[in-house]
Amino acid sequence: MTMKNNQNNKLIAAVLIAFVVVGAYSAIVNVRRSGEVASAVTEKVKTVKATVSINYGDDQKILGGTTSKNVEIEEGKTVLDLTSKVATIEKTGEGKNAFITSINGAKADSSKNEYWELLVNGKSSQVGAGSYVVKDGDKIEWLLSKF
Repeated sequence: MTMKNNQNNKLIAAVLIAFVVVGAYSAIVNVRRSGEVASAVTEKVKTVKATVSINYGDDQKILGGTTSKNVEIEEGKTVLDLTSKVATIEKTGEGKNAFITSINGAKADSSKNEYWELLVNGKSSQVGAGSYVVKDGDKIEWLLSKF
């Protein structure tokens, strides 16, 4: 009977050692992962700088007393995000299909064939505000235009 108890004690000891080893490994992995998360959180978010101009067509100054403003925004953001950062906008559609209909209360009047035209670096944009990803140094301009 003592031999059987001795074998049971060895089995229990082996199981306990296995639990301790697995627990220690798990703790080390969790500490390492939390360190990775902390380091990812402390990494600086990359940003880009762009200039935004909004013009009603009569040179009204609608961005805090000026027609243009230098803006820093997180890398990967769109012109829609950038414009929303400096002005109150109204839009139809979402994401890549967003179409701006009003900026700071100035609505494009479709009965007058008006629309908010997006220019990027002096050229009429070939994509919408929700599609164009802002690049460092971009000059973004909104013009209340007619078609």
